Amino acid sequence: MINWMIAAILCASPAHAKQVEKTLEWKGQHGGPIDAGAEVAADARAWTRLWRTLGQDAPPLNFKTHFAVAVFAGERPTGGYTVEFLKPIPRGMDLTVRYKIKTPTGFTTQVISRPWTVRAFTRVKGKIFVVPVPPDEAAPK
Repeated sequence: MINWMIAAILCASPAHAKQVEKTLEWKGQHGGPIDAGAEVAADARAWTRLWRTLGQDAPPLNFKTHFAVAVFAGERPTGGYTVEFLKPIPRGMDLTVRYKIKTPTGFTTQVISRPWTVRAFTRVKGKIFVVPVPPDEAAPK
């Protein structure tokens, strides 16, 4: 019994724990711009401006280690539309961030919405490309 407890303590210790990066993501159904689009925020000034567009205060983000991508679905006739980020594709020092706008399935709220999603990514040394993926394309996650 004591050996099991020691093993449990060792496995739970930081030296043996697998480091998992927390996904920093923010979403909303209202408050996004009327027009669809995407924006990259790589510094505090762009980050603050982005959140002003959404009518909110900017949450803290360390721009020495991260940058953020915001995707706006634009004005939609009902609720239930969402922005989904797919697995980014590194190409040398550059990074391609892919996303798609998912249409609702089933019942939806009958209200005009302006969905948006903002996600932080680990900073890269190269350029950042933001690319939409057609909704019907089966892109790997």
